[in-house]
Amino acid sequence: MSDTKPGSGRVAEMTWPEIEAALEETRTLLVPVGSTEQHGRHMPLGVDAYMPEAIGARVIARSSALLAPPVWYGVSPHHTFKPGTFTVSTETFQRYLFDICASASEWGIENVLLLNGHYLAQDPELEVVVRRLRSERDVRAFHVPLVNVFADVAEEVRTGEVSFHASEFETSIMLALFPELVHMDRAESVDPPAESLPLTDYDALGENEVGWSLTARDMGELTPAGNIGDPTVATAEKGEALVESAVSDICLLVDELAE
Repeated sequence: MSDTKPGSGRVAEMTWPEIEAALEETRTLLVPVGSTEQHGRHMPLGVDAYMPEAIGARVIARSSALLAPPVWYGVSPHHTFKPGTFTVSTETFQRYLFDICASASEWGIENVLLLNGHYLAQDPELEVVVRRLRSERDVRAFHVPLVNVFADVAEEVRTGEVSFHASEFETSIMLALFPELVHMDRAESVDPPAESLPLTDYDALGENEVGWSLTARDMGELTPAGNIGDPTVATAEKGEALVESAVSDICLLVDELAE
């Protein structure tokens, strides 16, 4: 048995002997999965990676798990109408993420939680990765879209009618976690179309009951600013409540996996 201390819990900051020691306490890995894409005039392009990485850091402070470096590039073709957005194909994204998690299983990881900060848009890809990890690598894998684990609190704290992209929820979370990166003086409300098709909705908590997507052309026509919804009603207090909800729920799963 190694006498090396487990380390910080952040894989990128640890030595391999520290990882080896940590594996005596946990076999669970959190993988923050995001994208680098436009988030309006008021927020940085890294929002979708900043959020799950920071939430993952809070989880490992309370529960026994390791935190992988975030995946910065995702499936974001609908945001390429603004400069700075990167996107990869569905196939590339799935293969890359599968290989990351599969390699972790080689050194002892048994449980993987994919903390998805680019929720809704790349949910389908992550569901496939989870299925492959379970069937091909015998890894207990889970897709954790952030919007799902803070949904109940989001319904309680919201004051805007629509929060679809870079609006009330994401802006509030960033105000709580990285206020220095948010420019509220540049935030503006952008209303989506008055009506959406049946079973679809321009809202993160809406009735999105069938799969659908937007193209870059669609987004360009919908929003000159880049966001859809009202970020001006965002507050750090709302963001802290959303973050706490997500962290608490994720900890429940992590703790159960440890038993």
